[in-house]
Amino acid sequence: MTSPHAEADRLMREACAQLREQPPALLPPDPAALASGLARIADSGLDVVLQRLVADAPHGSPTDALAARLRPADQAWDEAQEIDWAVRHWQACRDAGLLDEELAADFGEYWRRIEWSAMRQHLVLLGQGHSEERRLLARIAKTSARYVALGFLKRAMEARYPEFFDLGFSLR
Repeated sequence: MTSPHAEADRLMREACAQLREQPPALLPPDPAALASGLARIADSGLDVVLQRLVADAPHGSPTDALAARLRPADQAWDEAQEIDWAVRHWQACRDAGLLDEELAADFGEYWRRIEWSAMRQHLVLLGQGHSEERRLLARIAKTSARYVALGFLKRAMEARYPEFFDLGFSLR
């Protein structure tokens, strides 16, 4: 009998292999859907964040599909496991020539794009009133705290949801 971790690892590796074999079409972010999610965090003042999130991937990002698998709304993995899966996928994509020069050269940039792809997805789900609101908010708080470009979002999150910053939090 395989452990749940081993089964999750097998399934993620299969999903990543499928993404490499059949990369999904890129879809541009939906500014209205992102704005709806941002409105759940603050009534105003996040236009610069919206602009930055859309400008980051105006035609979609090659990390969108992987982000959806690494950070689904209803499940959380340890971040070390997410990074392990992401770096393995990045290496395989790089070896297969599936990445542009910028992404192929720097895993740090690839990881940032995964996090921002996941944040865009989480904001859309938040705006739709997804049942995992607290988990989505925790992920948005964690990601916004990592990137200077998302400082306005971090400050808005701290003002409205200080519990995600006061004592730390778990995504589980």
